[in-house]
Amino acid sequence: MEAVLAISLRWLHLMSAIVLLGGVFYVRVAAGEMAATFKPWVYGAIGGILISGVYNFLSKSSTSTNYQVWLGIKVLLALHIFASAILYRGKKRSLAIIIIFGAAIVAISGYLRWISLAI
Repeated sequence: MEAVLAISLRWLHLMSAIVLLGGVFYVRVAAGEMAATFKPWVYGAIGGILISGVYNFLSKSSTSTNYQVWLGIKVLLALHIFASAILYRGKKRSLAIIIIFGAAIVAISGYLRWISLAI
């Protein structure tokens, strides 16, 4: 039963990130303006990322100092993305920064996964 919860929350984490970053990418490249109907999806994605991220971190048995440092950087970048997405006021530059930080988070996530398997 614990495996089902862990897999479900991992899925929620990935899907929430895809919705948030994919939506922002679409707005930046194709739409040009964030529709008001996308805002509830932004809030839902942020909630999904926060809930599943906290669970994923707390379910880890042990982490190295290196892991914690990179996780802290990842969390700070994610908080910036959350704030920028919530406070978006039509500036394309802020969307570009969200996309760049999102790509950095994906890279850091890959590294964290790699070092967590080595422990």
